[in-house]
Amino acid sequence: MYNVIIDRPVGSSHPDYPSMIYPVNYGYIEGIMAPDGEEQDAYVLGVDTPLDSFTGKRIAVIHRKDDIEEKWVIAPENIPYNKQQIEEMVYFQEQYYDSYVEMLNEEMWDAYDRNENKLGYQIPRSMAKSLNKGVYHIAVVVYVRREDGCILTTQRSRNKTNPLKWEVTGGSILTGETPLQGAVRELEEETGICRTTLELKEIYHCVDDVRHCIYHGYLTDVDNDTEVHLQVGETMDYEFLTYEEFKKLVYSERFVKSEQGRFLEYENLIDNELKNRRE
Repeated sequence: MYNVIIDRPVGSSHPDYPSMIYPVNYGYIEGIMAPDGEEQDAYVLGVDTPLDSFTGKRIAVIHRKDDIEEKWVIAPENIPYNKQQIEEMVYFQEQYYDSYVEMLNEEMWDAYDRNENKLGYQIPRSMAKSLNKGVYHIAVVVYVRREDGCILTTQRSRNKTNPLKWEVTGGSILTGETPLQGAVRELEEETGICRTTLELKEIYHCVDDVRHCIYHGYLTDVDNDTEVHLQVGETMDYEFLTYEEFKKLVYSERFVKSEQGRFLEYENLIDNELKNRRE
């Protein structure tokens, strides 16, 4: 993750060309030197309001063939962009240079049909919102229940989609992973809680034809003294709530809407599992 100091926020003018207005936040990464000997410049995508600083993931590098400079592209962890989208968003300035976009280490997912059969090829994360009919990827959700019956919920970073909303740990599985393996990885990455695949119990399984996504919902139990270590850039706060408090949060505007919808659809199944403390 990189922290960008924004010196040309959305809506500001270029210091040398006042008619050029910045449609994205633009700044530099303190302490990282670029090929031109200055601190590394960076475009920040994914936030439409003026910022003073931003912490995100480097998703691309813009190389200028006619200039020694290169520009980094920084975005929130879970907002995918493809090459064409980046080119369009930085065109306001890059149109004056012979430049090209190099995508970096893009997360890849296996493609599945509706019945969870692999289709034999991979999907770049940046294409998640433009999948063909009949093509799906798999995502997981992990409910963490403490011995006292309290449920873990985490607050999304202000740099992500649905900023500052609350949710249950989860995400998309990676190429080669099973849903259980992906759930174990996501749980450890986002909360620092280490479990095995044998320590997760599936609660529900559903298909979202609109989002082209197959969801697996799991439950795992932890001790009362379990420590949570939040992932920088992903989560910024957490709470263990009684199940009654947790449900009130889920019903509220403070909870991620898509996850709220799945909870309401499978509420009876979730109730039956989460209400009952482990023996």
